[in-house]
Amino acid sequence: MKKSTKLLIGLTSMLSLSLLLVGCGKSSQSKTTIQFFSTKTENASTYKQLISEFEKKNPKIKVQLSSPTNAGTVLKTDLAKNTVPDVMAVGGDTNYQQVQKAGVLEDLSSESFTKTTMTEYQKMITSISKGGKLDAVPYATNASGVVYNKTLFAKAGIKKTPTTWNELIADAKILKAHGITPFELPFQDSWTTMGVFNQLDSNMISGNWIDKRLNNKTTYLSSHKAVMQKYLTISKYAQKDYMGTSYNDGTKALAEGKAAMMINGNFVIPQAKQLKKNVQLDMFKLPVNNDSSKNKVTSGIDVAFAISKKSKSQAADKKFVKFLMSKKSSQLYNKQQFSFSAVKGVTQNATSLKGISSYLSDGDVVNYPDHYYPDGFDMTSVLTQTGLNQTKGMSDSKNITQTLKKADKAFNSANVKD
Repeated sequence: MKKSTKLLIGLTSMLSLSLLLVGCGKSSQSKTTIQFFSTKTENASTYKQLISEFEKKNPKIKVQLSSPTNAGTVLKTDLAKNTVPDVMAVGGDTNYQQVQKAGVLEDLSSESFTKTTMTEYQKMITSISKGGKLDAVPYATNASGVVYNKTLFAKAGIKKTPTTWNELIADAKILKAHGITPFELPFQDSWTTMGVFNQLDSNMISGNWIDKRLNNKTTYLSSHKAVMQKYLTISKYAQKDYMGTSYNDGTKALAEGKAAMMINGNFVIPQAKQLKKNVQLDMFKLPVNNDSSKNKVTSGIDVAFAISKKSKSQAADKKFVKFLMSKKSSQLYNKQQFSFSAVKGVTQNATSLKGISSYLSDGDVVNYPDHYYPDGFDMTSVLTQTGLNQTKGMSDSKNITQTLKKADKAFNSANVKD
């Protein structure tokens, strides 16, 4: 009897141990899965590398990356279904605003990884957020300025880049006198018009102007005549067929030394270097004003990370975002994506961005005005007509008035209150 009891106890103990081991096996094999959604397709390879490193360090967490070409549409569909991905990489634009206004994002203001980011870029998030919340943490940034061909500047005897508006136009005249096209404007692709307009607007018009415009307390016609005059002045030093030049052709002309400058973003440089590897390019900030201290680099948030309130894996989500926000990960992203960083202490060391990178590191930046436009307001179509008017010989005064009236009409149509 005693022997049978001992045998039964022994078998019971072995069974319990066996079940315990099986349970541990399931626990070690089960993983928390994070849905990571990106609104950009071109940085997928960098994310995949970072995800691989993260998963090696965190074997119980799996990250599933999704970066569809129609990201904006996908996000709208997710919102309609009342479901959004766990972690989202979005720009500081309408895609973020639509999700944030729906109230489905976590407030990240108290997270440790947020405290490592520059306040200038945090403000770019809160300024477009309902309730002024920091529902996304800024990560990668971009910069607009003047991309210039250093060889052509040297050929024209220009030894330093301009720091005032008068110096910029004086240099344009010098380049033209040497048979060099000063500005390459690829305005056939209408989005490139904003590369010029945004920089002029952000440096000439007060930051609180857009709030007044949204509340119908001011107009483009009453405030933007000087902006448009400089816009037209720049186009007078461009190639003859600037309204028929595509972005790709314009970048090619810059790379091949057919034009000295292009007013656009830092992303121009890697594309130009693909066309001509040894082209000597750099950037300087567009000197919009004659008081150089008033000139800032127009810069925006290219990537910010947001986390869903409904995510069932928030601890893992935050661990992943914290990993991405580390200096090591941010520096890798910077290098591979030729971007700037909102993370303090992470610098862009490319020689072809030497003329502008310090302003980004110091936070000497101002946001893109069109990030505050109401959904549906298309300033590019207005500016396209401006260019066509000029090529047809319309006077500046008439063109400016017509442009700004058209801008006000289009803005009013889009500025419908919820």
